[in-house]
Amino acid sequence: MANKRTFKKEITLFLELVFEECLFTREFNPSKSAQIDELIDQAVSLYTLTISARKTEANLSYKEFYTALQEVYYSKILEILNSLEELRK
Repeated sequence: MANKRTFKKEITLFLELVFEECLFTREFNPSKSAQIDELIDQAVSLYTLTISARKTEANLSYKEFYTALQEVYYSKILEILNSLEELRK
């Protein structure tokens, strides 16, 4: 597992990259702006939920918690990126 600081920096970087790609895609495909706005909303929601996540289960160690959080985050960001790629076609 990467340390928490690095993970939080990656979360911010991914949000910036997704936002930038969405803006470029909307610029070249104005007919799909509503779908792109939904992707932006999903990315911001994922960012907010991931950054504000707190360990609440006593039976999980911090390492287990952040490993699980990373797995969920990376799978969801991959879904967003795949949806964005589909919109570009």
